[in-house]
Amino acid sequence: MDGQFEGAVDINAGDLPKTIPSDAYHASDGQSDFGYWTDMAQIGLRTYVPFFSANNNGDPDSRGTIASSANPGADTTSYISLEAVTERIRQLPIKQEAGTATRGNELGLLRLNTYFYPECEGEAYCGIGLGVTQADHKLVRPVLDEIFGSVDGEGDAQLDGQITLGGKRWSRTTMRQSALDFVSSRNALDMKNDAGVWTAKVLHQTALGIYLTDSEAQSFVDLQTKAVTLTALPSFAPDWFGAQLGLQDTLSKKAFYLTKYEAAVRRQIASGAIASLTGDGSAEDERGIIMAARGLLDALIFAGGLSVPGIIFSGLAAYYTGLTGSDFDINDPLQAPLLVMETIRNYPAVLGVPYLEGEHRHAPLAGMGGYDENVYPDALNFKIRTEAPDGGDGLAYYHQHSIDWADSGLPVDGAPWSARICPGKSLSYNMILAFWEAMDPTNWYVDPDSTIERENGPVWWTSYQLHRRCEIFGTHVGLQEAQRAYSSDQQGAYCNWFQWCGEDLSCNRGWGWSGSCKFAGDTKFFGESCSSNDQCVHSFTERAGVDLACRFGKCGFADGNECEDDHTIEFSDWTDLPESEVGATVGAYMTVSAGAVGLGAAGAFFLRKPKAAMKHARMPEQQNDEAATTGLAAHGAGNAQL
Repeated sequence: MDGQFEGAVDINAGDLPKTIPSDAYHASDGQSDFGYWTDMAQIGLRTYVPFFSANNNGDPDSRGTIASSANPGADTTSYISLEAVTERIRQLPIKQEAGTATRGNELGLLRLNTYFYPECEGEAYCGIGLGVTQADHKLVRPVLDEIFGSVDGEGDAQLDGQITLGGKRWSRTTMRQSALDFVSSRNALDMKNDAGVWTAKVLHQTALGIYLTDSEAQSFVDLQTKAVTLTALPSFAPDWFGAQLGLQDTLSKKAFYLTKYEAAVRRQIASGAIASLTGDGSAEDERGIIMAARGLLDALIFAGGLSVPGIIFSGLAAYYTGLTGSDFDINDPLQAPLLVMETIRNYPAVLGVPYLEGEHRHAPLAGMGGYDENVYPDALNFKIRTEAPDGGDGLAYYHQHSIDWADSGLPVDGAPWSARICPGKSLSYNMILAFWEAMDPTNWYVDPDSTIERENGPVWWTSYQLHRRCEIFGTHVGLQEAQRAYSSDQQGAYCNWFQWCGEDLSCNRGWGWSGSCKFAGDTKFFGESCSSNDQCVHSFTERAGVDLACRFGKCGFADGNECEDDHTIEFSDWTDLPESEVGATVGAYMTVSAGAVGLGAAGAFFLRKPKAAMKHARMPEQQNDEAATTGLAAHGAGNAQL
């Protein structure tokens, strides 16, 4: 698709109802196992790897790796080696189709309370969409595959887990353009929040044809934060402290979104955009519509709505803290996918895929599979693995052993609805790369007041803020530095009411009698103009014969035209300028000759024409996207074989 969606509906956050639904109820929630809570407390203190390593069953897999762990809770066995995890997830669709296994109201290892699900009172199952009955899963899964799934070269659904560049409703190109539109309107990013806002916009438009403004997407992210917090609490917490936790407002907003989602699903059935439901009014079809709306809301809140921004955020944290190494180029379309896969391996968005057989809970821990040292030597360290342990291609090796999308949960033959592999695997993978490509992380710097530090999962990293940079001779100057360069006194050039500054300078007197000469309004440093998203209008650019820096933002040429992605401006200290380009020295002023115009700024930065050899990151073209997926054929159906 080209990014345009029929039947777009605006959600006005101001119209959200303020009353709790009358049928809200408090049901039993399966959180009564005291051992579960003590184990989860220990995991929170020790993190996943040391907890499960210390509390294992001593049961090795076929390669000698510890395979399982008797926790969390007395009724649970967790599987921690990649071989054991992969095999358990492979069996899940088979067991569910046979009726011997069921899933429940759980997210990863979290056993959720049911306060967030008042709409399913009295039903056989009540809770998160990941745990619906197999009968409901049979209705909803085909809808999710239609909406989020990828397609092969013939446009047919891709069910083997291979990464592709597009689906029926999305493509890498549309994801990139969406990210570009989002990022180009900003010169600062709160990464933990803003990655979620962009993800909410993309998923609503892709899944439902609903366009969210930034403020509406922020409202959804706020609901998401509340929902994740509320559902993970012990059941007594919402019961006793519901008012303080904002339960009433949260459920009211959820009811509003469910109404919007159901209407959107019906519109898409009518338009033919959803073909797996007929809209014929039958009881089964009506059930499918209702469950599709519920499932999509849970997917956007708890599944892709959390995992995609989490990996975007964590991957950039690793990049900005230097974990990727000095030789890593995040703008290289062959290297960036390695960062996606190493980030997912180290900072998994989903820890487990639990299910019940009888009264016993089995929890294949997909998030632990990446720490299997038989598969990833030096697994505890973050490391961009360009080469496989056997000397083969690193990216293909990552995909061959991928399990974080429940990759081995492929459908039973003849029952495509039985699949448990993430339906949005290709979509999420491409969204992460598209966001990085559009923002170009080399063009941003970490706010000096932000400290990026590791935390225990599933947060993984502290929050941090980024600011847009300006390009200078292969290095970068941030906004604060840019302002200092041209805001300092002009080396003794003072002014008062009777003494004026020279051309292109103004007297910065403030409320005093005298002041210093500074650059006038439209001769600002690049960073200052960019900070307000102007077209970076500089009166000197045309006269100096240079182009403005362009990193896919809104900055453009002095005549108002937008930059092409291969134009740049270079700034340099005067000592770097060739003698032929340095004019006369007048007092403390240095002058760059550019036609008839001289620009002064002692000890600051000077304009010059770009060097042809200067590296400038360019957005990868389609052929580079395809090159980045070369060699991944082995990671589809072969995932079950290690």
